[in-house]
Amino acid sequence: MDESRDRTNNNIIWDIFEGDLVKVKKYNLNGVLYYESGIVVSDKIDDQILLFPYVNIYVFKSGIVERHLPNTVEIISSKT
Repeated sequence: MDESRDRTNNNIIWDIFEGDLVKVKKYNLNGVLYYESGIVVSDKIDDQILLFPYVNIYVFKSGIVERHLPNTVEIISSKT
């Protein structure tokens, strides 16, 4: 069964860097989607426990640094 699977290495490509302006995807208690703006304060970190890369983002509205995975972040403006 495993012999028929393609063994190519599909790495996650995520071009995000410290200083990028981003939108963070969040949901309220009723499940309604909304976005908050923030700025990336760390380079991409690969964590063996989470299995996916993440970045730390300072969210302007709350004033808190939060950890976010690729599926919750949209880049508004890159620093480069």
